[in-house]
Amino acid sequence: MPITPTKLNIMNAALRKVGSYFLDSTDTTSTTYLIANQAYSDAILEIFSEHRFHYNTKKVTLTATNAAVLTDRPHQYEFQLPSDFNTLYSLEHPTQFYKIADYAIEQDKVYLDEPSINIYYTFIPDLAQSAVALPPFLNRLIVMHIAQALSIELSGSESRHEILFQQYVVALRRARVLSARQGAPQSPMDDSTSRILGTQRTYGKIQ
Repeated sequence: MPITPTKLNIMNAALRKVGSYFLDSTDTTSTTYLIANQAYSDAILEIFSEHRFHYNTKKVTLTATNAAVLTDRPHQYEFQLPSDFNTLYSLEHPTQFYKIADYAIEQDKVYLDEPSINIYYTFIPDLAQSAVALPPFLNRLIVMHIAQALSIELSGSESRHEILFQQYVVALRRARVLSARQGAPQSPMDDSTSRILGTQRTYGKIQ
């Protein structure tokens, strides 16, 4: 049976790739634990703050914090961004579902001209609390990030670090491809959907 992706199991999988001994659930003070725990935190922050996967993307419907329209700004409504907001993916109308491109973000606020919106954004998951739903390809990505970070400090081998780093790069590339495949397929390109093709066919003609 596959191993449940808990924080401890993820750290131990990374330690195994470095050639270090395992940690048990009661070990929270050893040097190995402290090093692995910091590498784990760094991996979660770097991977999920800089990359968007379906796992760390969510949709929330927001309502403007102001009832009366703003008169001292280019946009009429102000919204409080979610507390776990990391990066914006897209904004859409909550009932007509068209994308909203005219907006401004300042600190923890977003401003636009609709009183209610759907916001799609990335967040940094708290895997220390629950990692059960973590997809296997992201589990491997986190393991490889931790392993390459630990390799020199725990093994002293630069060649092992280089090998593990290259494996992490491959894992990151594969994770991004697998996540992208879960999205909706693109519409086929033809004369009716592409302005470029239409322009090429009518170039030099008098309409």
